[in-house]
Amino acid sequence: MTTQLQQWLGEANMLREFDRWFDSVMRSGNFDELDAFLTEELLAHVHPITSLCLARPLSAVRVTGWDELAADVLRDEERHAAAGPVTAIGVDLSAHCEPDDDAWPLEVNFYDDEAFPFGDGDLTDINAAAADTSTPWQGEFRDIVNSLTVVGLGRIYRAISANAPGRIPFGEPAPVDVVADRLGRYFITLRFHQALVRDATNEGLPRPMVLLGGAHDVDPWYEAGYWCETAHAGNDKIASILDARDEANRARFQAETEMKIAEWRDRRNVITRRQLRADKQQAFIDLSIAQDAVFHSITGLGDGRPSHELSDHEYEMLLYAWQRQRAEKIGDDPDAIAIPEAPRGGLFGLFSRAS
Repeated sequence: MTTQLQQWLGEANMLREFDRWFDSVMRSGNFDELDAFLTEELLAHVHPITSLCLARPLSAVRVTGWDELAADVLRDEERHAAAGPVTAIGVDLSAHCEPDDDAWPLEVNFYDDEAFPFGDGDLTDINAAAADTSTPWQGEFRDIVNSLTVVGLGRIYRAISANAPGRIPFGEPAPVDVVADRLGRYFITLRFHQALVRDATNEGLPRPMVLLGGAHDVDPWYEAGYWCETAHAGNDKIASILDARDEANRARFQAETEMKIAEWRDRRNVITRRQLRADKQQAFIDLSIAQDAVFHSITGLGDGRPSHELSDHEYEMLLYAWQRQRAEKIGDDPDAIAIPEAPRGGLFGLFSRAS
């Protein structure tokens, strides 16, 4: 049986009109009206996408990661202190974030008043600008993170992506695949904005500020601004998150340092121990010299001589200096790094060299 919506969408340009109608209802804030309409149409069009949507009431959709978001804002404001505070947070459904099971990572952007006067809190001006597909703040974010995740919409998005309904044969009723695609996309957008506003109000932002809900390459494109009055209260959680991140970064930094040192020792040994065939040796030496020059240029360490021309002790002292330089960057104690043992002199030294 052909439905009225199938007939309507089969008319020329009606899909565009449908999108405009959806946009206008969303902007009017009539979420309940839109929810009721979508529920009725989802029930009338049996399809795997519509079944998934009907199994996702608002209570089954939530946006998580608010503690991590507060920590990210704090670190961003430390890095960009001269630019002032973050005055708006953009949260986008994104085609560039792959859903994992039913959790869909969101793109989170931080804006200040250089991008737009968000700090004035004038939602009328913000939403007038947001209605234009080319907003004044497009691409003007100062940082992008993935603190937040929407749970409950990932499977629907995957089903929509796999559906690929093709073009509508205008003049004929729209196929159910086409109708389900459009209803599913509207449903995702509605549930996302409902959950975003609800959970931001419950969890709070670092301070009262503008929250932008939008989309990055997810159709239909829709963006709107909301004012979140609730201030996030989890200072202890934020401190714990930042401490854990610092420790993880320190461990990763130390592991990278050890890996590089092992690689560089191996490269030097290939040359000093002549581990390559004669016809390959010079090309490898030339490559090694170029890499040593880059190291010297970046770190300022050493006297410019290639690593294979240094004695073993000289090379270990060079690596020691680099380890100290790296330790200082992450706040570790460089004096805790063991100094390479100097070669012994006298008869023991002569014996060692002879052996």
